[in-house]
Amino acid sequence: MLSFRPTMRGWVVALAAVAWLLAAIVNRMVFPFLMGCGALALLAVSAAVAMMSLWGLRLRREPCGDAACGQTVSLPLTIVNLLSRRRQPVVLVEKVPFAAELSLRTVVAPLRAGEERLVQRRALAMRRGEYALARIVLRGGDPAGLFCRERHVDLPATMLVFPGTEPVPDLMLHQSEALSAVAGSPVSAAGMSQDFYGVREYHPGDGLRYIHWRSTARSGRLMVREFERNAVVSVAVLVDANEHFVSSADQWSNLEVQIRAAASICRHCADLYCSVALAAAGETVTLVRPALAAAASDEALYALARLRPGSASLAQAAYELGRLLPRNTVVFCFSLAAPHDLTEALNVLTEQDMDVRWYCARRDAFAARRRVLPLAPVASVGRGLAPTELLPGMGLQEALKLHPLRQA
Repeated sequence: MLSFRPTMRGWVVALAAVAWLLAAIVNRMVFPFLMGCGALALLAVSAAVAMMSLWGLRLRREPCGDAACGQTVSLPLTIVNLLSRRRQPVVLVEKVPFAAELSLRTVVAPLRAGEERLVQRRALAMRRGEYALARIVLRGGDPAGLFCRERHVDLPATMLVFPGTEPVPDLMLHQSEALSAVAGSPVSAAGMSQDFYGVREYHPGDGLRYIHWRSTARSGRLMVREFERNAVVSVAVLVDANEHFVSSADQWSNLEVQIRAAASICRHCADLYCSVALAAAGETVTLVRPALAAAASDEALYALARLRPGSASLAQAAYELGRLLPRNTVVFCFSLAAPHDLTEALNVLTEQDMDVRWYCARRDAFAARRRVLPLAPVASVGRGLAPTELLPGMGLQEALKLHPLRQA
C-alpha cells in the first residue's frame, strides 16, 4: 500500500505560489510571476523526488525474543539499499500494542549505496499477552520536506510478553511438606534445614548469615551453604479472571495485580526443589498439572501471559485442580471476589489437609486506582475461611505477611 501527501510546509509553499501568481495577474508584474513559477517548479521537483524516495529499499524482520512486563524488548529490522546511490534518511513506524507508547518511531540515518544495515529498535513492554506484529510503515520524502511518501510492508511476527514479577520473601513452604521422602535432595534455598548438603552460588533471597566465606574468597563470587530436606514441597496457584469483577482493562487493574502476584510465586518456586501446579479461570479453565517447578513454572507463566477475562468459575477450577494435588499442598488462591461456591471449594481443600492462603482483590478497592485504608476481611459464607485483602499500592511481600499461616 502506497500513500502520497503534501506536508504542512508543502501546503504553505503551494498557497504562496497561488498568491504570487494572483498578484502577478492582478498587477501585471514580472517579479510576482517569477516567484510563483519558481514555487510551482519547486513543488513539481519535490513531488517527483518524494515519489521515488522509497524505491529500492527492502525491509526484513529479524528474530525477536519474548519479554516480561517492565523489561525492554528488542525489535530488530534489517534495511537494505538496493540502489547504487546514497539515500536520504527514512522513518520506520510500527504499532506495538504491548509498549508504553503504542507507536514506535525510528529514524534511519542516510544509507550508502548497496548498504545493508541492522536497525536496533527497543520498546518498554508494559502489557502482558500474546501479540501479532504485522505492518511496518516506511516513511520518506523530499529534501525540502514538502511531500511525504509512505509504503506499508507486511512483516508478520508473534510477540509474547510475560507478566512482571517482583521479589518475594520465604514463603514458609517447609511448614507444609508432604510428599514422599527424598533423601539427600537439595533445598535450593540456604538455611532451611540442619543437614549440610554443599556450597552453591548466592541467589537473591538467601540469608546473608549462610554465606560460605572461604568459598567466596576462593571463587570471587558470593557462595552460600546449601542444606538437605527430607520432603518435596507441593505448591498450587489459583487465579480468578472473572470478567464481571475486573476493575478495568489497564495494567493497574485488580486482575493484573493478581496475575503479577501469581507469576512472582511461580518464578520464586522455580528456584526451589518443589512441585508447582496452576489453575486459572478466565475465558476457559486453564490447568497446569503438578510437576517439578523447574519445568512447570515456565508453563504456568505462559498460561498467565495468555490469560484473558471470561465467565469461567474459579470454584470449578479449584475442584479440578484439587483432584490432582497431594495432601498438605500449599495453595495460593487469588480471587476478585468471595462468592459462596469459591468459599466452599477452598474449604474442601482445607479439609484435605491443604494449606490454603486466600487473597482477594475486590473491584471496588481498585476502581479509584489509589492507596486506600486497610479493609476488613471479606465475610465468607459458611465455614470460617476468609481471604486477606489486596489493596492498590500493596506489594506482594506486604500482602504475604498479612496472611496468617496455619501451623503444622
